[in-house]
Amino acid sequence: MSALNEALVTAHARVITVLTVNNPSPDFSGPGVGALQSIANVVFAIVLTLGVIGGLIAAGFIVVGHISSNGRVQKMGIVGVVSCVAGVAVAAGIAGLINWGQSLKVA
Repeated sequence: MSALNEALVTAHARVITVLTVNNPSPDFSGPGVGALQSIANVVFAIVLTLGVIGGLIAAGFIVVGHISSNGRVQKMGIVGVVSCVAGVAVAAGIAGLINWGQSLKVA
């Protein structure tokens, strides 16, 4: 019985060791993170500028389509405005995620 008990304790210890997962500790202060943040900020500024210009052009299409009663041009303008807003939101999200990651205090 002692050998069986010993085998069960050993097997149980091995299972517990396999099931134990250490908590991840990401290091956002590593080399290159500042450069990555700078690149994300520049890309966000470019996307924001292009998004505003594209949004104004698309809004012009909406107005022209409405005035000329051309539904197709108006719909293309709406799609353009939505696309510009979505592009700016994605770019802001990326820059914001990197910024959030840098502010984490990992012990």
